[in-house]
Amino acid sequence: MATAAGEGIVFEIPVDEQLKSTEFKPFKFQGPFLLPHCGRRRRTNPHMRAFWGATLGFTFAFIGWFAFAPLLPVVRVDLGLCDNNAVIQLLPEDERVEACVCQKQCKSTIASANIAAVSFDVATRFFLGSVIEKFGPVKTDCMLLSFGAIVISISAFIQSGSQLIAARFFVSCLGSTFVVNQFWNCLMFNSKILGTVNGTAGGWGNLGGGLTQVLMPAIYALWRSFGLSLSMSWRLSMIFPVILYVVLVAWLWFCTQDTTTGKFEISMLGKTRRAGFSDYIRVCTDYRVFLMIMQYSACFGAELVFNNVLVSHFVDNFGVDLLSAGALAMCFGGMNLFARSLGGIASDWASSSFGMQGRLWIHFLSLFWEAIFLFIFGCIDKSTGGWPVALVVLIFFSIFVNMAEGTSYAIVPYMIPQDLAIVSAVVGAGGTAGAVIATWAFYKYVQDSLLPFKLHSFYVMFWALTVPFMRWETMGSMWHNPAKKLVEAPAAQKKAPIAEEQPKHAIEEVQV
Repeated sequence: MATAAGEGIVFEIPVDEQLKSTEFKPFKFQGPFLLPHCGRRRRTNPHMRAFWGATLGFTFAFIGWFAFAPLLPVVRVDLGLCDNNAVIQLLPEDERVEACVCQKQCKSTIASANIAAVSFDVATRFFLGSVIEKFGPVKTDCMLLSFGAIVISISAFIQSGSQLIAARFFVSCLGSTFVVNQFWNCLMFNSKILGTVNGTAGGWGNLGGGLTQVLMPAIYALWRSFGLSLSMSWRLSMIFPVILYVVLVAWLWFCTQDTTTGKFEISMLGKTRRAGFSDYIRVCTDYRVFLMIMQYSACFGAELVFNNVLVSHFVDNFGVDLLSAGALAMCFGGMNLFARSLGGIASDWASSSFGMQGRLWIHFLSLFWEAIFLFIFGCIDKSTGGWPVALVVLIFFSIFVNMAEGTSYAIVPYMIPQDLAIVSAVVGAGGTAGAVIATWAFYKYVQDSLLPFKLHSFYVMFWALTVPFMRWETMGSMWHNPAKKLVEAPAAQKKAPIAEEQPKHAIEEVQV
């Protein structure tokens, strides 16, 4: 228990002098967590409410954001996009229905829709730092989810490929809930556990991408079991994420708050004014921020691409039915349950002994092995082991993808602390931009079904090899740890500044 000075509020978990939580216990609830007594509970337990608000906002955002992806084998038939008349079985209990294995024009339209599904998110993430600084995390999340609910409702009535592209473009703004996810936790948790907290919040949020692969086909199958047509079934399935958003927005509005003491103020970041265009330019021209943007594009961008293509890949290339393909794709997203947290935990662990040097090594190794397993996945077809082998490789690939995402945002808070909102936003935008780049460059025009994965692995490896170039004067690099010299220095040289008398890693631990 700890008391907020001057506020008379007794917090339910230990906090530091900035009232940020020094413990991360996401399942430690005291008293009612839902709507009853929200006014009192959100003041005494704001930290874990913020964590769950940030996490659920991002998790549910994924379900609406990628609702179309696992249903594309159905949607492309209903919209008349197919340019061949192959016949496959979409569900185990279905009679065989006319479907398609996309070629040429069909593949181009689906690829364009997949690019659109991450394009608007690039812009909204980029500028969301300024939006959060103006409205605070709670209102920003509520605005994004409310807009998403409107777009998803309208998308149930599309009739053509161009309308599919437009719907997926506008709904992609939901991905920007990730920026809120990471920024909100930075306001609530001490920097020494922030890698773990942000890794867990981001990972469990990304888990929504895996859940979508199972939930949407299952809901579609449920409507089909009632005797509804293929067209009506997938359209009614879109109601599900809308209901989730209505409930969550109400909970966020009434049961959470921006900071430990209430409303967010720009002064909490050590600034006197909100971010402007010049601040974005200054941040993005820092070469380390630029490299982190591209490194995040290599991991989170890859995850978004796989969320778009996995179900169709298993249906088209391994001949599995829609529900089974969704279950296999869920194994990819399911690694978010622990792997992104593992990246954050590993980064915090390495930092405790080696400072920023340790964080960078864990980051590099995660990206390196991600590239290796992505290349191997691109070598597997029916003749080289079939879907069981592909699934095993996919799981290892997913673990390293998510670890790399966790290690990325374990480093982000230390890059430019006073511009945390902007750095979080532009790095997040880079992740989505990576999906746009990869889909356009590797998946849209290449007709071979496996070559795109191999080409994509080279992209990931290239940016992994840029990690050794990241360096800070006070925090070091992969090859240099300035804090180590301070520890090894003679006692006579350690008398002056307090900052130089900290443990090996303390010089890195900037308060965010």
